[in-house]
Amino acid sequence: MTNGAVAAALMAGLVALSHVTAARGQELSVDVSAGRLVYDPLSANVSTSSLIGSLRYDTRSDTWVYGTLAAPSRDSTLWGAAGTGGRLMLNRSQLHRVTVGADVGAHGYSFRDRLVDQAGTGGTLEAIPFVRVSQGAGFIEGRAGWRGQTLSFAGVREKRGVFETVARGGYGTTLSVQGDVRWVHAREGTYPFAGATVAYDASRVQLWGQAGKWMATDLDDRVWALGSGASLGARTTVWASVRRDAPDPLYWNLTRRSWSVGLTQRLGRVPAPLVPVASSAAGLVAIRLSATDAPSGTVSIAGDFNNWQPAPMLREGAEWIVRLPLMPGVYHYTFRSATGEWFVPPSAAGRRDDGLGGYVAVLVVN
Repeated sequence: MTNGAVAAALMAGLVALSHVTAARGQELSVDVSAGRLVYDPLSANVSTSSLIGSLRYDTRSDTWVYGTLAAPSRDSTLWGAAGTGGRLMLNRSQLHRVTVGADVGAHGYSFRDRLVDQAGTGGTLEAIPFVRVSQGAGFIEGRAGWRGQTLSFAGVREKRGVFETVARGGYGTTLSVQGDVRWVHAREGTYPFAGATVAYDASRVQLWGQAGKWMATDLDDRVWALGSGASLGARTTVWASVRRDAPDPLYWNLTRRSWSVGLTQRLGRVPAPLVPVASSAAGLVAIRLSATDAPSGTVSIAGDFNNWQPAPMLREGAEWIVRLPLMPGVYHYTFRSATGEWFVPPSAAGRRDDGLGGYVAVLVVN
């Protein structure tokens, strides 16, 4: 394994951490963390404790841009990185059961190894189209695309790319389970991987765990990770994680363990509180829409309660109304006009941004 490949592996860990945070809507945030990162420029399993600062901007359309600087606490590697990317989708409304798009990302970094007084630069690039089929709280997804990296260190420049195929499925909201199967196709062979993630995401507490294993003859290492987070008000989150990373066929890094603790501070204006959520007793529940808040023509409704398939509403005087037999639970829904436009008027109880450029309304059935 070359020095450059290991330096690229360090960058891969940074990129992975940047993807752990769930989409937070449009906002600017600062992350400050400390941890033990594994860096291996000269010999195996050399660990360095670093203080890391990141500035990140997330948009409502699931794209992001960030910059990161790491300052080691000992006489070791100083490095920085910046990147942009996101999940680009052709149809952004959550009412579509089939979503087509691509995960794209570009990252550049530089570092200086103080032990050998050498500087290096490099970058990673990925472009992975996907098709996702959703049904209620479950989904299945297929992805296939390319990942590549380049690195210049000590007068040597390296380039490498792999083609990756992924099958993924998951179910759940507050408590969710997701499984992944991957095949990484490199020039020297194909490397299958299988893993699973379990996550608990409540309003103020987040817990998650991952486990997986490479299943090739010359790569059969296990990986695992554990993490937690807690929200301290509307702007601040504290978190911690520990992980064991196996070699990645793109970089061929050594197996390494790392840990980190950190704080995320959201900048700018805190979003306004949600409109009070409507509530109703279980049984035959009436959902009403004022005719003055709807476009002309007929109106339909779609939501969790009917698998997002539009159902007609009835006009009764100055209102559109539908009566549905609902069990206790939290339901999300939206309206559809006669011309096919999806809408939720500002007057709707529980109206909230769906994170995909539109709105949904929320109904709690007790």
